[in-house]
Amino acid sequence: MKTIFSYLFYLCTRLGLFLRYRITTKGLDELKKEMFKKPGGTLFLANHPAEIDPCILLVLFWYPFRPHPVAIDYLFHMKFIRYFLDWVGALPVPNFEESSNSYKRRQIDEVYVNIFDLLRKKENLLIYPSGALKHGASEVIGGASGVHKILQGAPDTNVVLIRTTGLWGSSFSRALTGKTPKIGKTFFAAFKILLKNLIFFAPRRKVTVECEQASGDFPWKGSRLEINQYLEQWYNRGGPEPLKLVSYSSWKEELPKIYQKPEAEKVAYEAIPESVRQAVLGEVAEVAGRTPDKILHTQDLALDLGLDSLDQAQLSLFLKESYGVTNVAQTELTTVESVMVFAAHLKKGETNDEEELVKEKAWQEGEGRPHVHPPEGKTVIEAFLNSTFRMDGYLACADAISGEVPYKKLRLGAILFADAIKRLPGERIGIMLPASVAVNVLIFATMLAGKVPVMINWTLGERNLKAVVDKSGIQTTISSWSFLNKLENVELNGVDNQIVLIEDIRRELGLRQKIKAMRLARKSPQAILQKFGLSNVAEDDPAVILFTSGTENLPKGVQLSHRNILYNQRGAFEYVSLCDKDVLLGVLPPFHSFGFSITSIWPILIGLRVAFLPNPTDGRRMAKGIEKWEVTMVCSAPTFLKNLIRVATPDQFKTVKLVVSGAEKAPQELFDQVAELNPSSVVIEGYGITECAPVLTINPPNKKRKGVGMVLPNVELLVVHPETYEPKPLGEDGLILARGPNIFHGYLDPTIQSPFLEVGGKNWYQTGDIGSLDEEGYLTLSGRLKRFVKIGGEMISLVAIEETLLEAALSKGWKIDPELPSLAVTAVEGEGKKSQIYLFTIFPVTVEEINQTLKEKGMSNIVKIAAVEQQPFIPLLGTGKTDYRALSEKLNRGEKNA
Repeated sequence: MKTIFSYLFYLCTRLGLFLRYRITTKGLDELKKEMFKKPGGTLFLANHPAEIDPCILLVLFWYPFRPHPVAIDYLFHMKFIRYFLDWVGALPVPNFEESSNSYKRRQIDEVYVNIFDLLRKKENLLIYPSGALKHGASEVIGGASGVHKILQGAPDTNVVLIRTTGLWGSSFSRALTGKTPKIGKTFFAAFKILLKNLIFFAPRRKVTVECEQASGDFPWKGSRLEINQYLEQWYNRGGPEPLKLVSYSSWKEELPKIYQKPEAEKVAYEAIPESVRQAVLGEVAEVAGRTPDKILHTQDLALDLGLDSLDQAQLSLFLKESYGVTNVAQTELTTVESVMVFAAHLKKGETNDEEELVKEKAWQEGEGRPHVHPPEGKTVIEAFLNSTFRMDGYLACADAISGEVPYKKLRLGAILFADAIKRLPGERIGIMLPASVAVNVLIFATMLAGKVPVMINWTLGERNLKAVVDKSGIQTTISSWSFLNKLENVELNGVDNQIVLIEDIRRELGLRQKIKAMRLARKSPQAILQKFGLSNVAEDDPAVILFTSGTENLPKGVQLSHRNILYNQRGAFEYVSLCDKDVLLGVLPPFHSFGFSITSIWPILIGLRVAFLPNPTDGRRMAKGIEKWEVTMVCSAPTFLKNLIRVATPDQFKTVKLVVSGAEKAPQELFDQVAELNPSSVVIEGYGITECAPVLTINPPNKKRKGVGMVLPNVELLVVHPETYEPKPLGEDGLILARGPNIFHGYLDPTIQSPFLEVGGKNWYQTGDIGSLDEEGYLTLSGRLKRFVKIGGEMISLVAIEETLLEAALSKGWKIDPELPSLAVTAVEGEGKKSQIYLFTIFPVTVEEINQTLKEKGMSNIVKIAAVEQQPFIPLLGTGKTDYRALSEKLNRGEKNA
């Protein structure tokens, strides 16, 4: 039966191609299996002019060779295409043109293992040496390493060369738009053309397919460049392929329009600083395995130096780590000089604005939406179910991938995925996704499965990620292909060997499971909880594990209970006036405590619509999202908010009533810029800590703004001396202590020193922050305890030094970056040594000028900067905070080297 189905599928594909193409072959009849001299399988190496040529080649070579095509992995996530690829036994390969990360590198290693195994079994493979659709009239392979690696690893392999011509100019090629066509959309357009021409009368494109067995002059043992240059010469024999346009209609000439790429603005080589030139030459030389004197700025990375996509990914990582350059597609790194231009910040990477945010008409729903209401239930999952039944068919959330999702669909999704998550190993499940509908479904599904979600911060780096896995004991981390495919220059070692894709979980959910979930979703919250065995879950049982940002030390696992989260959310609800028509913009990553509790699950639990965007650093996309979804409330960190406000227009921002700033101190300029953009918008600043679930104080929007706000209901704050722990009078700075139902019970790692202490017969949590309380109950922060340094018996605030220097920047002519931190102060304290204060800047300045400025601004005489180091950028954590730990480690390395 399977054979008959396969043959019918083959005939249908052949018929479909016949209706649109007139195919001529050369050399195919002479190609016989018995001609192959080597004992292994055969590599069919083809040029790649259009997305349709794999279908053409598979139909032509299916009998008797049945080659397994190697295809870009995004095709495997398209339902119809996936069936075809499974039928032909295709192998997925990650696309490094869009991004590079350790997960993709692990995938590519697995692909090669599978290829070697198939060739040893005398199976055949269809491979495109260029690794991508061709960009112009000529086939360019450059530094692609695939064929070279395969012939090295499987020397007994036969080779057949295939050249397809006639497709340059097809709607499946890049000739019309300058971009890789969306294959589903293009197939649908081609089908409409067939219908318009009564199927059998559609104009047919002439296509020629030539093939020949690799001759004796093929460089079997040649270098990567030698093999690629041979293939390029063979594919381009006869010169560049002429552009051929075919009418869309048989009744009249209806030719497609051709995309004209605008000329890129030329950057003068002389404008690149000499230090940047030398640094880039050194890095390129190391990647290319040459000495710097052999590298010229005019050299092409692929054609002259033989760098492949993985090598170019290493250069992208170099740009990010050394110069803070992001959003650079590898296709933009063409020459050595192009790397220099990006490193010198003379050109910015292009952002992809192709993706539509939502459907054209957003948030269209009937009248009578229930009012927002504090979370109801003793556990987070009970509160979720109660909210979904209370809101039922009304809209809950939206994002660019899922569109608009009502509460009942959210409930169904959580039940459906809970059944699958229940079968995954371990009592804790890692979740690694940005702000989205999907991450919320997974959070609630994991809780419903009786397991604890562990929110993974993908920006932590290899060392910290391994520590997270080790401390939490997770065996599975759920992520998404669509997220990982765009994750640029991130090392996921530590979790990449345990990643399970949400797309794969969804694909394995059968009709029976869906019907079962639909039936269960109609039952009461208590019936659903009982079905999953959750009736006896207690308020103090763990609901989620978050890890601290690691600003000053290694991340610490924080286990928050249902009680911690719900009491905190109910307290926050009392201080913020919301109505049923409000819309929250959720952009903070859910590994961030503010992002998890307030911008991810809180709106869903209270019945507030929330629109998700995955990247808090993309201010332009955020501004478009606010306009599209008519957002009234934006919650984020000051660094991200400044990016948004810089690019947003008054018309885009006109619906915003409330801007909530948290995670770090909000500068006055943020309040001023929001007021200028929309005078009716109110900015409120809050204060919170991961261990406190996270909110401790909020400036209520209907009261005067002071410090970081008033203490939440059910929360107590006490200010004490940081060394003696004696309570301080109102108005005096000291260590801030907190207690209440929102405070966690201790770190996941029992070896970490307890953060609790007893004062006045009560148990208090040490926040590690310095501040003061006034008679009205407002809290004012002075900084982190660890951001103070003791000099001459005085506690010196490093934050105060930063603020003083930033205030002086304009008058001193220092060039400040309006989007990102421009300076950072840190200190080195050693036993028996005087503490030293160091300044990092992105602008040139001398130690003498800095110390004179501090003196002019009234700072104490004991405040002296020991050294100033200029660098391309100030490092940031994924939460938007300055990465002081990275700066301190840099200082420590410098001292050791000295």
